[in-house]
Amino acid sequence: MARSTLLARCAAACLTLVTLSAPAFAQSDPLASLSPEKKAFLSDPATLERFGLTPEKLQIALAGRPAADVDAYATALMAVVEDSKYKAGRDPAEIALNPQARGWNASTTVRPKMFDKLARDDGPFSLKRYMFQKGGIPTFADAPVAIRKEDLVAGKVEVAFVGVPLDFSSGWRDAKHAPMALRGMDGLVGADADGGVDPGLVLSIADYGDLTPDYMAPDRGLDHIRAMIAEMASVGVVPFIVGGDHTIMFPDVAAMVDIYGAGKVALVQFNAHADAELNGDHLISDNQTLTRLLEQNLLRGSDVTLVGLHGRDAGPATQKRLIDAGAKIVPTTAIQEKGWQAVTTDLIAGLKAGPENIFVSFDMSVLDPGDAPASGRPVPGGITMREAIPMIRQLCAQTKVVGFDLLDAAPILDPTYVSRMSANYILHACLSGIAMRKTGATPVQTAKR
Repeated sequence: MARSTLLARCAAACLTLVTLSAPAFAQSDPLASLSPEKKAFLSDPATLERFGLTPEKLQIALAGRPAADVDAYATALMAVVEDSKYKAGRDPAEIALNPQARGWNASTTVRPKMFDKLARDDGPFSLKRYMFQKGGIPTFADAPVAIRKEDLVAGKVEVAFVGVPLDFSSGWRDAKHAPMALRGMDGLVGADADGGVDPGLVLSIADYGDLTPDYMAPDRGLDHIRAMIAEMASVGVVPFIVGGDHTIMFPDVAAMVDIYGAGKVALVQFNAHADAELNGDHLISDNQTLTRLLEQNLLRGSDVTLVGLHGRDAGPATQKRLIDAGAKIVPTTAIQEKGWQAVTTDLIAGLKAGPENIFVSFDMSVLDPGDAPASGRPVPGGITMREAIPMIRQLCAQTKVVGFDLLDAAPILDPTYVSRMSANYILHACLSGIAMRKTGATPVQTAKR
């Protein structure tokens, strides 16, 4: 769908919200109080057509409203038009697209608050109709919804889930449907029997909806994803990002660096693949994410730990290059030989020598396909859920995790519920760990209860 068409449909929906609550049609001209510029804007047939309006619909929407509301309406529409245009210096002109398109930024233009049908206080809000409803419209962790930064602040949200339905390189296998599929699957609600906590009772959690990539040119959306994740972190929220393929790790980690500073963020990447390919056909892809983070000095090699590496995509040369740069590699064979507990204890001890802010990136390919067949790039011989859950729980309990992403889930590849359930249990394990850290509990202490 063309961006201009998308924007027009969004505007038409916004108009519907305004119209439904508008007073009865009045004969007086509601535009009379506007400045000449704004009156000309709302009187322009091109403007009306773009937003699916007619002079009659505009009259109905604005009739009887105070002059201040009419002025705010015009201001909001003008802002939408302006924000969706190409901006030299802000938008990458080197991409072979049409920068004269009127809807250049339509997919990332935030809907103005004034278009909310009903006035509400800032803060997360429930989508449930019944007091003790078990089902209903699915959200991550059965949490209330937040759609603006102000909602996160007012609700004192500590953890916010956000979906990034991006099919980029390996993600063409169906990564874009993962956020929707995981919202509708069990595993993110309730107590953790081994951790001894119910994160939903300890943490303030919200579902921040989905971010919108540009599906025809996915690389265009990475800056927007980065800005939105940084916005979440800027108000003290721990973003839980559900992708999407592993390309998304780039804007996720970059956003953490934007907030906490270069050299102050460490990455723990659970992945069968190093994602450190050199000289790829494109500057960014799921198998070059780590390369770009290091090349752009967003991460130092010494602040990178790769866990669960196995398979054919990280040969001796790649591993040597990463180790020479200071990265630590924990292959799957180490976990199998030493056991998850010993490996996790060593991992956490090693992290204490680096930055305190930890970002965890979990690619579903790190799991054995028996536990998660629906991975964008599955590799036999991965770690099991019996190992992954306690490793993630302990890591999130004993370090300061400032962000977590779960990537490369591809629901269409698994006709059963297994992969979706595994993914949600991984997310729940980290939630439980963060809750344990908040309450002062540790895996060792809870094991002695």
